[in-house]
Amino acid sequence: MVHRNARILLGACLALFSGVVASAETVQIGLAEADALAGQALVENRPKLAYDLSKGLLVADSKNPRAHYFQALALAQVKAYGAAEKKAAKAYWHAENDGQRYQAANLAAQVSFADQRLTGSQFWLRRAVDHAPNDVARAETISAFQRVRARNPLRFDFRLSVTPSDNVNNGSSSPLNVIDGVPVVGTLSPSAQALSGVITTAQFRSSYRVAASTGRETRLKARLNARRIDISDPVAGLSGSDLSSTTVEFGLSQYQRGSSEAVTWKFDLDGGRVWYGGDPLYDFARLGVERHQRLADRVMLSFGANAEEQQDEANRGADATLLGGFAAIGLGFSDGGRLGLRVQYRDTDSAGVNRASHQWTGIASYQMGRAIGPAMMELSLGASTLDFSQYRVGFINVPGGRKDESVFGGVTATFKDIGYMGFVPTVSVTSEKSSSNISRFDVAETSVTLGIRSEF
Repeated sequence: MVHRNARILLGACLALFSGVVASAETVQIGLAEADALAGQALVENRPKLAYDLSKGLLVADSKNPRAHYFQALALAQVKAYGAAEKKAAKAYWHAENDGQRYQAANLAAQVSFADQRLTGSQFWLRRAVDHAPNDVARAETISAFQRVRARNPLRFDFRLSVTPSDNVNNGSSSPLNVIDGVPVVGTLSPSAQALSGVITTAQFRSSYRVAASTGRETRLKARLNARRIDISDPVAGLSGSDLSSTTVEFGLSQYQRGSSEAVTWKFDLDGGRVWYGGDPLYDFARLGVERHQRLADRVMLSFGANAEEQQDEANRGADATLLGGFAAIGLGFSDGGRLGLRVQYRDTDSAGVNRASHQWTGIASYQMGRAIGPAMMELSLGASTLDFSQYRVGFINVPGGRKDESVFGGVTATFKDIGYMGFVPTVSVTSEKSSSNISRFDVAETSVTLGIRSEF
């Protein structure tokens, strides 16, 4: 093993420093001296000398993080950005403490940005966040990430959650099926009653900016959502795969500044397919518009509307037209907390059996501005009404149709102190209870969701 106090032989070192090229001699300098000289050479914009001195340091110790860092800086000075990133990566992996890791990751991000590899720059900034020496440096690194992301035409987001639930199939709370106004009482099969299990959801979103000008941006986008269900105690005639679903969607979004910088419009055109139980369920095409306006520094007003056509692929004769809209307001507080209020409406028009309906939903949410212990908390509470003007159960036409009323609420804790590369764990506890004039739809569910999301 080569020790730190070993000597390095560096040819022509004196000649390089004195500027005499005609004659050169070999001298011996220590590791500490070579380290200092390499740093000084970089300050004096002499990248070749710094690189050669660092080569000597790597002869003594191939894992010397400072030597790899010096070489990365030297390569950056001659604009060899690709090679500089590789050296910065070596400096990162061989770093001996968080300070060195933070420096190396930041350098790798800078040279990637200079080389127009913006996604790579974002990757290294995420790594740098983990090793920031203090809150100020961490905030600056997150701001740098956000600036690079704004420049990057490519965006993507991945979320994963695992949800143990006492009702994965939206089953009834009772084994009986009682219909208001009908003297007949039916019984429900085990598969129509609440079953416990685990829901695993993975979602990937990606978009690419294809055009941009002052106050306007157009993006192509794609989304994949997979929902898999495992039933704890399977029953005859039903398995988790029968309840699992997959959605694939492609679309185009345009963001446009309104009459002032406080107003932003968003236009969406999307299409895709939904699979349920492994088989195609329906294809869809959707058109949407949203308007967001900042009324004050901490007040945001939003509203929007959408129209969707669904073409049945399950041979049910259940093509549908959906019309919807929403209005929302967000209020910020001085402590960083935020209150949100949202009302939304959806109307479904279809000739399919038990398909035509309309639904109102109201949601209130509050995100606390300060952590409680290690967690940032968010609370939500809502209510919904769902009305089918006509509804049939077997051969029975339900008097007055079907009417459901639901209340729901949840608490989400986000643990920012134990994240990795800006991805943080979340824990959500949610509960929902629905009552209906058809007891099959008297549903109660409580679930705990363990998830991962990006902090920024």
